[in-house]
Amino acid sequence: MLKRSLLKKIFLILSSLFILFILYLFPAKENTHIKENEDIIPETSIYLIDSHNYVSRVNVAINHKDLEAKIKEIINYLTIGSPNSGYIKEGFSPIIPKNTKLLSVQIDDNLVKVNFSKEFLNISPELEEKMLSSIIYSLTSLDNIDKISIYIEDSLLIAMPHSKISLSPTLDRSFGINKIYDLTKIKGSTKTTVYYLSRYKDYYYYIPVTMVNNSDKDKIEIIIEELTSKAVYQTNLISYLNDAKKISYEITDEYMIIKLNSQLYHDLNESNLIESVIYSINYSIKENYNIKSVMYMMDEIVIKNYNI
Repeated sequence: MLKRSLLKKIFLILSSLFILFILYLFPAKENTHIKENEDIIPETSIYLIDSHNYVSRVNVAINHKDLEAKIKEIINYLTIGSPNSGYIKEGFSPIIPKNTKLLSVQIDDNLVKVNFSKEFLNISPELEEKMLSSIIYSLTSLDNIDKISIYIEDSLLIAMPHSKISLSPTLDRSFGINKIYDLTKIKGSTKTTVYYLSRYKDYYYYIPVTMVNNSDKDKIEIIIEELTSKAVYQTNLISYLNDAKKISYEITDEYMIIKLNSQLYHDLNESNLIESVIYSINYSIKENYNIKSVMYMMDEIVIKNYNI
């Protein structure tokens, strides 16, 4: 009887040790979650055509970390009928003509040279400028890429395919996007790019519009006036700011201060739009100024501070 009791105790001890050994081999579930979060695919902003024919800022998943591989993946997203085009959000579409091949990519400091097959020239006349804007803005959204050069089967593209308007050998964001002209004279024109909110179903996104005019105002003043204008150019361009007098600003070499009237701030906060509207201002500032951060204040108190 004593022997049987002793054997039973030994069995229980061995069983407990075995269970502890198994638990040691298989870590707790939360450790698995940490590993899963490390594998999340980052997103990059590219510029696609929306349902109203605007070149629009949309986030997509980019699988590669190598810069050249990222460029190839972005061009894949921008090309009609490509494998990546099937992953684009509903309401948006690529613009580079179907069957266009990216023959080569060459990176030289902050300049990238992209070499396309001749199918690139099959773009329609009404979309040729939008296509160039889409490529320029998408590729220069990548870190350390400021300029691009476009080649067609090893020949530099020096003019638009249809209008034959001359192109610079190197293109950057000064090319503009979704341009609107309001010129009173040819000389002395300036470009100011303003990011408007837009919406497709429940998805909010941003549409940059380059204003080409003869204004001598500070660009931030133009941005605020445009974002608070009651005469928005198209109904799908949304501005939730309704009074330019409720916003003031200060500019230094490294940062900008935006002062919001308390009523404007609380109205936006109550409608859960404060972040979206602030990002609209931030993107507009980043497009037009070479500064490090934007600070938002209300009643001399800092409420938001963003690096841009």
